[in-house]
Amino acid sequence: MTKLKNNVEKLNILIQEGKIMQAFEKYYGDEVITQVNGNAPVNGKAQNRKRETVFLQEIEKLNSAEIKSVTFGGTEDNISMTEWAIGIENKEGEQKTIHRVNVQHWKDNKVINERLYFCGDDKILKAVEEE
Repeated sequence: MTKLKNNVEKLNILIQEGKIMQAFEKYYGDEVITQVNGNAPVNGKAQNRKRETVFLQEIEKLNSAEIKSVTFGGTEDNISMTEWAIGIENKEGEQKTIHRVNVQHWKDNKVINERLYFCGDDKILKAVEEE
């Protein structure tokens, strides 16, 4: 569990620093499966890279990325959950707070499955869900 906690901490620091794609490249497995708000899963790192790029294109500026809570567990001690409050400025100049929970399953120090639960900026959410 110590290795998992260290990986999650390092991943989250990169996100807080606005290095989202760097975090994705370093900590996500090639066969990662991601599901956003219960929509159809996105399979593989290449397809998820596209999804992440769409999300980032809707954000003009990252103002803050506050971690509200982090939880660890699972029958194999391989699951992390991070609750975020992410302050952004969108392309229209509006200040928004996106609330997000990442539920991540890890294997060999990489995220292999992730479920994302969003609420906040409807335009960003729509872009992420459609991809």
